[in-house]
Amino acid sequence: MAKDRRYITIKHLISGKYIKTFGEIFDTLPKSVLCKDLGMNGIRFNNLLNHVELFSLKDIFRMAALIEIEEKVLLDLIYDQYAAGKKSKKKA
Repeated sequence: MAKDRRYITIKHLISGKYIKTFGEIFDTLPKSVLCKDLGMNGIRFNNLLNHVELFSLKDIFRMAALIEIEEKVLLDLIYDQYAAGKKSKKKA
């Protein structure tokens, strides 16, 4: 099966620093496509998106392989989203 061409777009957006957090990936790539490619249930994936700290390293590494970026780059995007969520909870 051919890989979705939007993964290439995501790779270029990340390398160009246009994507700053993990959630911004889904402005270009539907969550359902990534869920299907990961073999993950959509409900579970949505729960993980709401609590990114629960993603396993295995899942993160598989996503990085699909996007064809370094694992650390994706880890940094996920951490940035986690940190932003922490800050917004403190302000509330």
